[in-house]
Parts: sequence; structure tokens; C-alpha cells
Amino acid sequence: MTKPSGATLGLLIGAGSVGRRHAAVMAQRYQQLAVIDVSDDALAWARSQFSNVTMTAKSLDELAGAIGERAAQTTAVIASWGPSHYEVFVRLTNLGVRQIFCEKPVAVSLQQLRHMRKLCADHKIRFTAGLHLRYRGIPALVNEVSREQLGGQPSSIVVEGGARCIATNGTHWLDLALAIFGSAPTSVVADVHPEPVNPRSPSLMYWGGVASWNFPGGERLVISYDNASSVHERVRVYSRNGVVDIDSSFNVRGFKRDSTEVAKDPRVARVGDVDTSQPVTERLTDFHEVLGQQLDEIEGMIAPMYTSTQAFHTAEALVAAFEASRLGRRLALPIEESVIAAGVEWNIS
Repeated sequence: MTKPSGATLGLLIGAGSVGRRHAAVMAQRYQQLAVIDVSDDALAWARSQFSNVTMTAKSLDELAGAIGERAAQTTAVIASWGPSHYEVFVRLTNLGVRQIFCEKPVAVSLQQLRHMRKLCADHKIRFTAGLHLRYRGIPALVNEVSREQLGGQPSSIVVEGGARCIATNGTHWLDLALAIFGSAPTSVVADVHPEPVNPRSPSLMYWGGVASWNFPGGERLVISYDNASSVHERVRVYSRNGVVDIDSSFNVRGFKRDSTEVAKDPRVARVGDVDTSQPVTERLTDFHEVLGQQLDEIEGMIAPMYTSTQAFHTAEALVAAFEASRLGRRLALPIEESVIAAGVEWNIS
């Protein structure tokens, strides 16, 4: 484990709905908190809520001198709109900040992601992304229940629902799939399309359609979102003789087929229903704040559960889905830059 950083200054870029949750954690953690947001109202909110907010500004450039002087003791949280994340990350790197948490999406093009990944390696940046499901014990529970009670390891995950956006919410399920299957995907095919129905701003698109990622062991993740529907998504993890369902509150329930029925004809093509009246496992997920744990990781206080390599695998697999849709073909992963237009920037948040 790397040496703890001893960070004393928390730097929050973006104090919208997500950023305000992060501010509450950061204000308790750091001696001083600096907040950057283009909104006067957001900055006024930060000053009124937290006594240790010592610096506020509308741009990172306004605080560049102060941040640069204390870069070694600074941890930055990027919670601004998705299209700005790359530019903010590069600016922080140039100022000398080496501990960075970035909300999803990490970036909006393959070119941006590859450059960020290189900067992390070249400058030894401790980096993580705002994807929380693997921190809630879901991957371990799903694998344990599937292996011990449902006939084997998970073979596929199917996510279906209304206007939830393959980028905004689908990326959480993509990252969970990487954690459950234990590897990055090997290919992706997609047919996605945008609609101006994003509740944050109509200028940020919501992407509906279908995306499907294949994994090294033959596993598959399929996400299907319908922008014409207001129905919440449902998530089902399939194993040989049962399923694990994850509801909209991230509660986990496992169901299996009748054991006697399976024993009479165990062939996989002789299908049957699972018994939803008797869960083989049921766990209500504790929806606690995980930012503190992630900050502990990038500040070297605890060993990382989620590495920067894993974060970039998820981010690249997401962008690859949009590229696959644009090109109308399945793409092998990791993507060869000669195959796609790596600089294409996607309107995702």
C-alpha cells in the first residue's frame, strides 16, 4: 500500500446535486474545502453550509495559484458535467494534484480516456471513479449465491427499463458486470440513440436503445433502455438453475427452479420457472455513502478495492458501445484506435 498522503485541502469541482452530497463528506474530512462552480447560488450554498469552505470560485483558473502551492496536500473531486471532466482532470494534473476522484462519465471520447490513463501512469496519480455498486457487497453476494445454490457462476446479466440512459445509469451496471464476471469485456455491439429528456438539462442527451458486451468466459451483459417509457429498470443475473434479481433500491434476491423438476431432466434446454415465492437469499442493501472509502483508497490510507485500471476498463467499454453503434458493427475490446475515430466526443453525462 502506498504511503498516506496527509491531504488537508479538499477541492470540489461542481456543486450540483451530486457535488453537494460529496461536499458533506469532504467538509468533515478536510481542514479546508475549496469549491468551484459556475453558479453563484451553488457557491453561496457551500459557504453557508460549511464553516471550513475557505475558497470559492467560478473556474479552476481563479484558484490555480492557491491550489498549485498546496497540490501535494490536495485531493480533488470532479463532479461537474460529464463533458468537462477531461479538461478539468488535465488542468488538475498540470497544477500538480495527484489524488483525483472523478464522477462518471470519466471522459467522453476514447482519445480523452487514453490520455488520462497515460497521465495517471506518468505522474503516479491515484485515481478512482464515481461508481459505487461494487462497494456494496453485491458482486460477492451474487457470485456466492449463484455458485452455491443456483447451479453455477453467473452467465449473463440483463438490464431493462425505461428512460434511464445507457451512459448515466447503464455505466453502473456495466461496472458491476466487470466486478461479477471478474474481467473486462472482450467485445461490444450496440444500437443506441439520444433524446433530450435528461432531467438535469435537455442539452445533455439521454441514450436509449440496446448495448451488449461479451466477456472472456462467454458471459454477457445486455442493457436495454426505452426512452419512451417512465418505468424503472429491473436487473436479472442468470445462472444455470436460477436468477438473482436486483431491484431499484439495489436490494438483492435469489430465486431458483424446483430441484425435483431439474433432477428429472437436467438438460439446460428443458427450461422452467423460478419460484419467486421463496427467495434462497434476500439482502436489503445498505445505501451508505461510499465516497469516504474511495477517498481513503486514493489517499493511500487503505488498499484499493477499485483500481484506476478497472475504472478505465469500464469507461472505455462504455465509450466503445457508442462507437459500435455509430459504426454499425461489433467491436473487439480493447479498441484499436485505427478502427474508430478516437477523437469523437459523445454527449453523455
